Amino acid sequence: MAAIGVVCARVRVEEKQLIAALTDDGAVAMPVPPAPRPLPPSPTPPTAASGIAADYDASSLTGDEDALVALLIDRCQNRAIAEAMRPIWRARGIPVLDAGLAAVGTRLQVVQALAAAGLPRPATLLACSEETALAALERLGYPATLLPLTPGSATAPLYDRDTAEAVVEHRVVLGDAHEAISLFQAGVPGEAQRLTVHVVDGQAIAVDEGGGEVRTDVLALAERGALALDAAVIAVEIVTTPVGPVLWDVHPIAEFRRARSLGEMSLAEAIARLALRRTGGHAEQTRLAGMDAALPGREWEVQHGVRGVALSA
Repeated sequence: MAAIGVVCARVRVEEKQLIAALTDDGAVAMPVPPAPRPLPPSPTPPTAASGIAADYDASSLTGDEDALVALLIDRCQNRAIAEAMRPIWRARGIPVLDAGLAAVGTRLQVVQALAAAGLPRPATLLACSEETALAALERLGYPATLLPLTPGSATAPLYDRDTAEAVVEHRVVLGDAHEAISLFQAGVPGEAQRLTVHVVDGQAIAVDEGGGEVRTDVLALAERGALALDAAVIAVEIVTTPVGPVLWDVHPIAEFRRARSLGEMSLAEAIARLALRRTGGHAEQTRLAGMDAALPGREWEVQHGVRGVALSA
């Protein structure tokens, strides 16, 4: 029986929850190391003239030749490895649930896609040298936030020019070529302004505990961001401002052990059911629990299955 693989170098709480949810729904699920052994860079067998034996079974990624993988859920925290492996998975015809453009592109590409979709974002500037970085920060003003190009990587708050000079110089001098390129966003939002929304198959399913206010316009913006990136599973960070919510950042591999469900379905259950739908594991589309319990007049909540969470208009 074909299995659903959860790609991860280490099985953490989130991956355990996913495997448990898949198993509860009747699937065969297993953790899959992102690169369990040396792999050919292409599924095309090497020619006999190369003298290299083609002993790799393209149907198996686990080292167990009896375990065929029908679908992979991308939970690989090392995005460089995921970037290298994703084309190989795709070339072998294995579908992957991932964060779309945020899983394979740079933060610059993500920002460009969100801007092209007309989604509200903070003022942002791209800098490709130490001089242009400091000039960009002078234009944006302090405080500002540095976003490295790898989606999901740690951002750096910059509260003044002295801090900015030290951070930028360290990246340019000691970093690799990619670290000379940075995105800068205006502001350093506090925790009360931030809300991370977990979106599965275009629907807001859960929010992180301790974040900002859960509002219908915030959830809708997160869903629009996921759609713009063609993301099956993604965490979208929204920041509330005096002029409305803005889409601050996205996280392709987010922690969700403390996420609070917006309905009766947990985030792991929502991902598991999406995976089963993609593999034909469910004969019928699974509807989110609690849709029929929404209060009259709250059409958005009826549509999105939000239940038991205080929402503000």
